[in-house]
Amino acid sequence: MKAIAAAVGACTFVILLMALLPLCAQDEPPGAEAVSRILALENAWAQAAESKDVKAMDPLLDDAFLNVAPDGRLMTKAEVMADVKSASVQQFVNEAMTAKLHGNTAIVTGIFRMKGIKDGKPYLQRGRFVDVWMYKNGRWVAISSQATPIVY
Repeated sequence: MKAIAAAVGACTFVILLMALLPLCAQDEPPGAEAVSRILALENAWAQAAESKDVKAMDPLLDDAFLNVAPDGRLMTKAEVMADVKSASVQQFVNEAMTAKLHGNTAIVTGIFRMKGIKDGKPYLQRGRFVDVWMYKNGRWVAISSQATPIVY
């Protein structure tokens, strides 16, 4: 009888521990507030790219960040930052963004519009992007990005 009572007590403890486990997880994620924050971070990222402000961009991108550029290049965070610094972008705008939460990860899709001068000639580029954000160490960081040109 004592063995059964001990087993029931142990099972109750395990069930209680499992029920409380989500309370120990990092804060942020649930809901609209997190989505709003992530979309604001997306716009801050675009603004930093437009103004070539790599200091503002640095905390938005995870150190292990990977980017698939519209031309197919695979770029690390350092390469993206160098590219932003040397780019001739005059305008970078995000449009039609949506974010979907999946636990401590979010997937953002949208359209970007980039205008600038390359090789002395003006250009306008539009593309669709997919960015992956993760809630890590108490803040959202982009861990991956992929962009595809929209061809007219």
